[in-house]
Order: sequence, then C-alpha cells, then structure tokens
Amino acid sequence: MRPSEPVFMNPDLTAMRIHDDYAPPILEMRGIVKRFPGLVALDGVDLSVRRGEIHALIGQNGAGKSTLMKILSGVYTPDEGDIRVEGLPVSIHYPREALRLGIGTVYQDLSLVPQLSVADNIYLGREPGNGFVIDQTAIRRSTQALFRRLEVRDIDGDERVGRLPLAQQQLVEIAKVLSHEPRILILDEPTAPLADEETAHLFRILRGLREQGIAIIFISHRFKEILQQCDRATILRNGRLVTTIDMQGVSEDELVELTIGERLETFFHHAEQMRANADVVLEVSHLSVRRAVRDVSFTVGRGEIVGITGLLGAGQNELARALFGIQDGVRGTIKRRGLVVRIRSPRQAVRLGIGLLTEHRKLEGLVPDMSVKENISLPSLAAFRRLTMFIHNGRERWAVRESMQQLNVKAASSKVKVSTLSGGNQQKVILGKWLLRDLDVLIFISPTQGIDVGAKAEIYAHLSELANQGKSIIVVSEDLLEILGISDRIFVMYNRRLTRIFQRGEVDEETLLSAVQGATL
Repeated sequence: MRPSEPVFMNPDLTAMRIHDDYAPPILEMRGIVKRFPGLVALDGVDLSVRRGEIHALIGQNGAGKSTLMKILSGVYTPDEGDIRVEGLPVSIHYPREALRLGIGTVYQDLSLVPQLSVADNIYLGREPGNGFVIDQTAIRRSTQALFRRLEVRDIDGDERVGRLPLAQQQLVEIAKVLSHEPRILILDEPTAPLADEETAHLFRILRGLREQGIAIIFISHRFKEILQQCDRATILRNGRLVTTIDMQGVSEDELVELTIGERLETFFHHAEQMRANADVVLEVSHLSVRRAVRDVSFTVGRGEIVGITGLLGAGQNELARALFGIQDGVRGTIKRRGLVVRIRSPRQAVRLGIGLLTEHRKLEGLVPDMSVKENISLPSLAAFRRLTMFIHNGRERWAVRESMQQLNVKAASSKVKVSTLSGGNQQKVILGKWLLRDLDVLIFISPTQGIDVGAKAEIYAHLSELANQGKSIIVVSEDLLEILGISDRIFVMYNRRLTRIFQRGEVDEETLLSAVQGATL
C-alpha cells in the first residue's frame, strides 16, 4: 500500500510521505550504538526494513552505513541496542550466524576466486558429495537453477570466474549469496563499477527478488538510482539517524540536503565572473587518437574550468588521456603557452605542468600499499632531496601535512596506507600529490565517481578555489548536472568529435542532453 498522509520531516523541505503499512518489518535494529577508541561510530541508530522492499541506506563516508551493516552481517557486535528478525530478538556475533538467520551481504570488493569456475565459486566450502568425491553434476544443476531465478542466461557455470567481465562477476557474487536462501540481502555500492546497461540489468534482477519477498538494503551514492528504484531510504549523518522516508515525491535536491545538512545552493562554487581570459595555457589543434578521437581543436585559458562531456564512448576519455601521454596513435598539435610540445609519456606531461586524475584511481592514481605521505610526495621527491640522494624527511612531512590540511584529507595519520581511506579521501590524496608538484593544468576524468555527496561538495569547492588561484582545470564527466554546475565552458563530444561549445549560463540540462545525443541546433 502506498502512503497517503504527508509527514513533515523538515519544515524547510517538501512534505515527504511515510509508508503506513501495518505489516511487521522483517528487520528491526533499535538504538544501535557502536564505539571505537576516540570515536562513536553509531549513536542510537534505528533501521526498519519491510519484506519485499528495496530500502536505500544513504550517508556520507563516515556517516555509519558500513558500521551498521557490519553489525547486521556479524562482523561487529553492537555496544548497545537490539536486533529483531521477523519480530524475534537475535544476537549476531559472526558472519555465519548472519547467514543462518537469512542475512546475506554482497560487498563492493568481491570475494571470488578467479581461478575457479563460476559454479565452484558459488558453492565453495559447501560442495555436495559423499565426503570423498564432489558431486559436480549437483553443483552445475544448482547453479543453473540460481541463474534461472535471476533471469541470467549469458553466464556459463563452467567458465572460469577470472575470465568474466566485472558486471558478470558481480552477478556471480549475488548468486553465491542467494544460494544461502537469504531473507535479507545487503548490497554495498553494487552499481559503482557498472555501465548504464549493466545497471539496468541489475535492477531488473533486484525487482524480481523484491517480488519474491526478499528485503534488499541498497547502499549507494547515486541518488538518481535511489529515487528511481528504491521504495524507502534511511539517511545517516555523523553516526546518527536523520530520517527514514518514502521515495515517492522526493526530489534529488531534497535528498542531497538531507544527506549533507546544507542547502543545494552551497553545493557548487562559482566565481562571480567568468574566469577564462586571453592567457591561453593549452591549445589543441586537429587532434586525433586512432579511431577514438577525430580532428578536435580547442583552447584552455588560465584559471578556467572546462567541462568535457558526451555519451559513453564518444571519445572524451581518450582525449584527456592523450593530453597526459598515455594514449597511443595521437596525431595533431598541442601547444603549451604558445610553444608546440610533444607529450609521449606522463613524465613529459608532468614536466610541462600537466597532471591527470583518472577514473581508475586505485590502478593509475595511487600506490595502494604505500602510505598517504608517500603517495602525496612521490612526484615531488626531488624537491625534498638534500645535497646527497637522501630525502629531507622533515620538509617532506611538513609539506604533506600542509597538503592534507588544505584538502581536508580525513586519515588517522599520514602514515596509514592510502588503501584504507574512503574513495573521496583517496581522490583528495591524488589531487594533493599534483598540487604539491605545483602543476598548473589539472585534468580530471570522472572526479566524483564512487564518492559520497559530501565529498563531492568538497571536491567542487577545491576545483573552484584552484581555478581562482590561476590553475586551469579540465573535467571529463558524463554527469550533466556536474558539468553544468562547475564549468565555465562546456565542450560536447559526439561520435568522437567536438561538436558543441557552450558558455556557462547559456545552456540548461535539457539542451545539454540533446547535444550529447547529437543534436546540432
């Protein structure tokens, strides 16, 4: 039954509806408290989820989402509070206990064995047989039944998992959890690595599971997906419950405001005047990249934020990577401050004052097993050398500490491994290393991909401040609102060509959407 009576959760926001179903929830978490040394991660949090609903769990990094779900899945034990499943109180001390209670979790980092087959991964540790010989026929039969239930027809149970694309590996992980027959399914950022078509397929599967009565807890930073696909949402901020709301009638602006506790007007940070000027710092003429980019020409001014957007595969990513020397088959002319340059490697790009933050930050932007300090200072080590080959550790530590404070990098110390940080803080670390190197042209590909809304606001503020300081920024993104919100000029790529250039203020979302789809008028 749909809600009928509006309840005002915040007088500054539009009225939001609450489900008035009388059916008891399948899951109740009441007054959950979790403390760590020097930190209250959860402070009296409540969560109620109904059978057969997709329930979003929303909050910035550090809001307590992961801690709450780790308590539910048996990784952590709460210091206070109680949990009820189907109305009965339960204690969950280990992940196996959670599975026995019908609580399954699909984590963002998949737990598959690449060398094993799909079927063997799904039933790993639970193989049917007589104790001496595994019944492979039973495993294959059960795997086929699971995939029929998920309406997945293009995955072979005998295929080695390591050969599957990421989207299919994620479906294998979901099938693995569903093989335990859960009543409650927790999905942690399941769409973060997926393309649009793969995301649509995943949601078709989730809607089918919802029809089977499974309660789905869906953790995501993508508000459009939440608004389109979820029934209700619980919002956490700083370890506390903000509200639980029905998604019907809620706008993205309202969801952002509830999540970050600020009005959306503060989200993007624009200068009062157009920042571009006659001082051209980068000029590209007739640039082509194999079959990915054709005959593109543009300039970037000092202190300007240029947004480049287009549909997936339109060539914008390859264009950005060509400017950093990591794309083969580049033809055309690139000028830096009026001089023709050749950029054949990242080393040459950095020497020319150009830095790149790619969409693959863990693979191309960071050294995960190194510390925050080492990652930030790595491109600038020459500046910290004494007369000999040794590093001046004091100067390095001071410079890194200043960079972390400037960008508000949230880490216990500069000595922790960068892999332990949230996505938003990892992005700040990459930005910090290029700022420490004092580069004046910064290229970002999908700068806010996979990070929460609060971290997005910080990234946008940093981009604006850098532009005000005279840095030139190129942002490549498929998020049209992001491009509209931060750019002084917008370049539209279509079919591998630069087809439109808009000044800030002369285009709206509808016009931009038409342009990326090929409209020329």
